[in-house]
Amino acid sequence: MHWTIERLQALSSKQRETLFDNARQQNSPDAAQIVRLLLENDLLVREGGGYSRDHPIIQRIEEVIRSDEGRAAAKGATDQGEAAMAGVDPLLSAALGRDYGERDTTNWAGSLTAEIMAEAGYIQTGKKALPPTCVAKTAAFFEKRGR
Repeated sequence: MHWTIERLQALSSKQRETLFDNARQQNSPDAAQIVRLLLENDLLVREGGGYSRDHPIIQRIEEVIRSDEGRAAAKGATDQGEAAMAGVDPLLSAALGRDYGERDTTNWAGSLTAEIMAEAGYIQTGKKALPPTCVAKTAAFFEKRGR
């Protein structure tokens, strides 16, 4: 079956997401073409306007946040009295450029940062404004358990 942009656009967002997941698991020129068309034409946007966790941009965000550098930046910002995202946001801006800041990417970054902070033994105790140099505007604040 030959896929065109028009055929892909006619699918629901859930159908496109399923097609994308299936194509990524195959190693064929047709599958690679489907992935390319979906990504190049921004057809992996969820109904609400954001990306799914499986979207390559969100996967890259998670990779940066879960890296040793990302974890250290989040913990370092928290230990200095800032929101963990104050440390992570500049790393995401550098790694993703214009892809960071749209389509729910800052919300995903906050959620993924919350995951690594919980894994490190921190609990969310509120929200804080981020420095004006950050793309995200506010983020959760964490404290080490047992303090």
